[in-house]
Amino acid sequence: MIRTLPLITALCASSVLASEFPERYQDVYLAASYSSHELLNKSGDGYGLLFGARDIYTNSLFIGGELEAVVLDNSSLDKWAAIDEEYAFSASIPVGVRFDVIDNVTIDAYGLAGYSVIKSNPSLEEASHGIKYGGGLDVNIADWKLGVRYTRVDLKYDLDQQDITFMIGHTLSL
Repeated sequence: MIRTLPLITALCASSVLASEFPERYQDVYLAASYSSHELLNKSGDGYGLLFGARDIYTNSLFIGGELEAVVLDNSSLDKWAAIDEEYAFSASIPVGVRFDVIDNVTIDAYGLAGYSVIKSNPSLEEASHGIKYGGGLDVNIADWKLGVRYTRVDLKYDLDQQDITFMIGHTLSL
């Protein structure tokens, strides 16, 4: 819990600052992702879909929400511990700043905090869910989004899930 305190503080501070600058616009996006996934020091792959929205304020700060579903393939964990990871769901709140580079090109730098649930066979029971946190960098080119992020999930019994995720997405016009 102590590790997530700076992210919670940043989230609260950003939402207070954002409320002082009510002029905003919203990005709604859908992205596909590939991640290098690690659990119990055994690496595997993750293939996912991410749906999110970000409110970007006139001072370039943003806050958003994301839902992610990932299919996991960690055969080294299956061989080592007879645990078959199947999929994971997570919900996150990204908070960050958007930098304008040139026309139609921006960079988003952000931290994120949320919650994640892993489904495995056999079930890890209480250790299958936990607080998710991390950071990322997205490059937005017109309506396209390219991103990389590092996330970590604190599971019970000193288990940690770590992911380095690459994503490509499209901003939706609603």
